[in-house]
Amino acid sequence: MERIVLQHACIITMDGSDRFYPDGSIVIEDGAIVQIGSSDDIPVRASEGLDFSGKVVMPGLVNTHIHTHSPLFRNMGEDVDLHTWLEDIMWPAESCLTAERAYWGSKLACLESIVGGVTTFADQFYYAQTTAEAVEQSGLRAFVCSTIFEHGDSAKGQTLQTAADFLKRWESRNNLITPGLGPHAPYSVSAGQWKDVVDLSARSGAIVHTHISETRKENEGIVQKYGKTPSRWLAELGVLDRHVLAAHCVHLSDDDIAILKEHDVHVSYNPVSNLKLVSGIMPYQKLKSAGVQISIGTDGAQSNNTLDLLQDLKIGVLIQKQAANDPKMFDVREAVRLVTIEGAKALGMEGQIGSLEVGKQADLIAIDLRAPHVSPLVKESARDLYTTLVYCATGRDVTDTMVSGTWLMRDRNVVSMDPTEIMKECEKVRKDILRYIHKE
Repeated sequence: MERIVLQHACIITMDGSDRFYPDGSIVIEDGAIVQIGSSDDIPVRASEGLDFSGKVVMPGLVNTHIHTHSPLFRNMGEDVDLHTWLEDIMWPAESCLTAERAYWGSKLACLESIVGGVTTFADQFYYAQTTAEAVEQSGLRAFVCSTIFEHGDSAKGQTLQTAADFLKRWESRNNLITPGLGPHAPYSVSAGQWKDVVDLSARSGAIVHTHISETRKENEGIVQKYGKTPSRWLAELGVLDRHVLAAHCVHLSDDDIAILKEHDVHVSYNPVSNLKLVSGIMPYQKLKSAGVQISIGTDGAQSNNTLDLLQDLKIGVLIQKQAANDPKMFDVREAVRLVTIEGAKALGMEGQIGSLEVGKQADLIAIDLRAPHVSPLVKESARDLYTTLVYCATGRDVTDTMVSGTWLMRDRNVVSMDPTEIMKECEKVRKDILRYIHKE
């Protein structure tokens, strides 16, 4: 692989010391970072250097909860509660999916991720095989977790067996794609299936990616059925002894929070989806104070409308300040860590990605610092940069995206995928979905 040198960038590392270089350079060889520091200390030949003046270079964003072919259902099912949205709108609409339709939806999610600076995401959806193929072609890094439902359709990849088959098929196929298990939620997976998930995860080492306590209705249903909260029920089934990535975690008691901490559960905060469906606001401060590891995700585009993780970060920070009635909580540096190194920790990948350090994979993005909405900016001030990333920047400001030393987008031109083809095919699929729904 070629040697790549990014010069004169404003570099935010997010390493253990939060090192920062106002005029920095990064040297990349064989997909990994081999040198990083001040541009004055890293002389290179003019022919091999790329000038990144006017850009901040930082670790690629990590989205810890997404449903990949969800863009197909963008802007559908508005203004209803979660369970109406799921049962009366989304699940009927999703019933017309085929492997090919899911493939194009997954490619659109990958395209949107690349353009928005997400280099790694954790998926939980069905048609995992199709999703993994789309991700593989995009060049992104992903944890693809095959959904499991109590009454799942094997043809769509919604059963324990199809999940097991997917794990085996992708175990060593591509080092950028990690297969996992995606049991949907406590209310949609039986106790027996959860125990089987535990056994399969123990044998394979696969991550368990699920939804926990997203709504009050879910909690009430589990308490009524089993006499305990979802967190307590899953803990007693042995589920939380595995590597669990739990999305939402909105309605938690103090006992639930203690359980999540005791079992080292990784929580994915999904602020925009929770706001849109009025599911509630995750108790971020309580979880953090208890020592629970937290990252952030967009959820699917069907309940968020976009997959813009930077946009969601700003909203997520602001609503926590409001909920706590404390403008001083949620420091901007802490916020940027949520979308970088904390996302890597949630996936057990902090030794490889999430920060810019020698020896780590070159998963990085560049963001334009010259736009009016981020000006004026003193690039020598790290705090100015963190604040700009949290409160001013969005995914539309990303100019370059790299995964493992390979450019997926360069100067706003996507090079690993064909955007025109993807959007054209997804428009056809969307029309098919609408015809199906309206029985045209």
